[in-house]
Amino acid sequence: MSALIKIWFKEYKKMFSDGGTIMLFFIAIIIYPVLYSLAYNNEQAKEIPIMVVDESHSDLSRQLIRMVDATDEVKVIDRVSDFRSAEEKFNEGEIYGIIYIPEEFEKNILRFESAHVSVYADAAYMVIYKQILTAASYSIGTMSAGVEIQRRMAKGEALEVAYYERNPLPLETYALYNPNGGYATYAMPAVLLLILQQTLLLGIGLLGGSSNEFKKEHYLAPIVAKRGGTLSVLLGKMLAYFTLYLMNSIFVLVIIFRIFKLPMRTGYFEMFVFIVPFLISVIFLGMFISAFFKHRESSMMILLFTSIPFIFLSGFSWPVESMPEWLQHFSQIIPSTPAIKGFLALTQKGAPFSDVTGYWIHLWILTVLYLLLAFIMLKLLFKRIEKREAV
Repeated sequence: MSALIKIWFKEYKKMFSDGGTIMLFFIAIIIYPVLYSLAYNNEQAKEIPIMVVDESHSDLSRQLIRMVDATDEVKVIDRVSDFRSAEEKFNEGEIYGIIYIPEEFEKNILRFESAHVSVYADAAYMVIYKQILTAASYSIGTMSAGVEIQRRMAKGEALEVAYYERNPLPLETYALYNPNGGYATYAMPAVLLLILQQTLLLGIGLLGGSSNEFKKEHYLAPIVAKRGGTLSVLLGKMLAYFTLYLMNSIFVLVIIFRIFKLPMRTGYFEMFVFIVPFLISVIFLGMFISAFFKHRESSMMILLFTSIPFIFLSGFSWPVESMPEWLQHFSQIIPSTPAIKGFLALTQKGAPFSDVTGYWIHLWILTVLYLLLAFIMLKLLFKRIEKREAV
């Protein structure tokens, strides 16, 4: 126990004396959550600039343009008669979409024929594409329904009958857990968990790489040589990182959630019970990986590279089930994969803890796995030190 406490506070001293870990553990953990949350704080892209090419110049075409412009999603900045001029504005990046109303638009409607309206939207930005398509679909659908009801009433049908026959099977949709369709509500809970994981891995890797490069771990040799000494070293280091990141988790998962009004549909006690094995598994994973870094810079280069793959493998941006089978299996050894699934179920869906027990057990299994691997790597490391000193 005395060795464990010694290692615990020794690791604290290493953290506070290293500029890189101070940047990661104390500055980045504040800046990144605030920066990302501010960027997505508006939740939805609104008033996206578009243009309308109106070749009809009719009352109905002007009515449709007013309806489109009245939506929150888009803003009609200009109405032109020439498609080429709208296309030039699109290519220059001044607008993100074009609605084309053909010359025969009103004539076809009055002749009870189909009238086509074309929508061109920038699909390179999926959020923008969705908003333009939503505004156009809603406006065109509403006008289409009104025209159809008027046609039926002109044939002598009552309003109620005309409305029912126009829409005999009405669709009701309910956006569960994210009623406003906000991007921050969708992305930020998972991103914040990934920030905790990556800053923790980077910091541990940085300290491990420095120790290996400058041979700073010799003081541990007498402790490791004793019975239970290796486990004392690992647990002492783990407690140093865990206590620090428990405080960081409070900032990220409580304060940031409250400041930016992100949904929290579970109790804090349940959330932190779930987070505990996530943090510990990431710590032991970091200890295991750091044993491979011979230089301080190597840890930054390699672990920074993992950030984007871990985001995609976590399953919140793209379903894990849709990935190749070998990637599905690989994703299960990354703590963020089960952690994000369980965390989102708890905090966003309001699921009871019993529903996420499988993910929680998964994280404890990863904790034991990476503890064993870190144990083996630490033993091997000090065997190499002993051989080198013997020579």
